[in-house]
Amino acid sequence: MNLYLLRHGEAEPRHYDDSLRALTSHGKQEVINVARQFAKHNITLTSCFHSPYTRTTQTCALFLAESGIAIKAEPLSLLTPNHRALQVLAFLRTMQSEHVLLVTHNPLVSELLAVLTDTEVETMHIFSTSELDAVECQACTAGGGVVSFRLMAQV
Repeated sequence: MNLYLLRHGEAEPRHYDDSLRALTSHGKQEVINVARQFAKHNITLTSCFHSPYTRTTQTCALFLAESGIAIKAEPLSLLTPNHRALQVLAFLRTMQSEHVLLVTHNPLVSELLAVLTDTEVETMHIFSTSELDAVECQACTAGGGVVSFRLMAQV
């Protein structure tokens, strides 16, 4: 399985309900830039899941539109910030998809990458907004993946 881990774009700094924070105009441009870079890889996604929060829903829709990928994106509560990487890995092990995009938040996305690549939490890579990491997984288990490429927003 090939996983594409995408952190949402820059979002509003405050809102009475964190789940309702929307992307800023800068955040939208970040997502567009990463989507255009991703499109150059000519990857056909087979599944796409995103946190149901506003900023990740917006990131996912914009990313798919800008990269020219016509696939149905599905909200998944396991991708909200209060869940853990091992819960996501358990879900992924039930899937048969070849190319899966997950649009989520920190710290979950950074923790998920660390677990997949068997990196110590103290030295793990912390995702920037709109960063996408491609991870080739022999198995969706701890240490079962390797990063094949990383895309960063260049705004």
